[in-house]
Amino acid sequence: MMVSNQDAAELASPRELELRLKLIPPGDTVRGYFFNCALEQVRLQGDEEALRRCVEASGLESPTAFFKYPMSALLRLLYHVAWALNDSRGGFEASLRLLGQWTAKEFLRGSVGRTMLLLAGRNLKRLADYLPTAYGTGWEHGWGEVMWTGSGQCLVSIHGNVVPYPYFEGVFLEVFQAAGATNLKVRGWQLGTAHTRYSLSWD
Repeated sequence: MMVSNQDAAELASPRELELRLKLIPPGDTVRGYFFNCALEQVRLQGDEEALRRCVEASGLESPTAFFKYPMSALLRLLYHVAWALNDSRGGFEASLRLLGQWTAKEFLRGSVGRTMLLLAGRNLKRLADYLPTAYGTGWEHGWGEVMWTGSGQCLVSIHGNVVPYPYFEGVFLEVFQAAGATNLKVRGWQLGTAHTRYSLSWD
C-alpha cells in the first residue's frame, strides 16, 4: 500500500514543481545516468514530441552517465517524463515509481551496484545499512539515513531531496527485489517538500 500526506493531483501540478525548484540549494548536482534512465522511458514510448518536450525541459539531450549536472534540471525532467507517461502508466505517482525502478535496475547493472549486491550477499540488513553510502555516489543533493525498527524492518529517511516520494519507492522496491527479499513491503510518504520517509519490511 502506497500512501502520502499530499494529494496526488497537487503533487503532480506545475505549481508543485516550481515550489520544489525553489528549494534546491545552488550548486546541488546529480549524476547523468538519472537523466538517461528517465529519457529512455520516453524513447520507449515512441512519442517524439513528448521526447522533445522532456529534452527541452532539462536542457540535456545526451548526458554523460557519470558527469554531474544541476539538480534543478533533473527535477524538471522527472516531472515532464512523469507527465508524458501519465496515461500509459496509470498516473503521475505510478510513473515516478516506474522511473525509480528503472533507474535502480540500471544502477545495479553498473560496477557500484554490482559491488553493493555482492557485498550484501543475502544479508538484507547489510544492504539497507549501505543505502546512505550508495545514495551519496549519485546525489550531491540531500542525504539519507536508516533506522531499524525490528528484524527485517527499517525506516529510511531522505533529507533535503525535492524528488517526490514515489520515485524512491520504486528505487527501494527494485533494489531489495534484486537482492532476493521475500514478502517485501515498501511504503513512502512526504514529511515535507524536501523530506521523505520509507517503511521497508521483508521476511
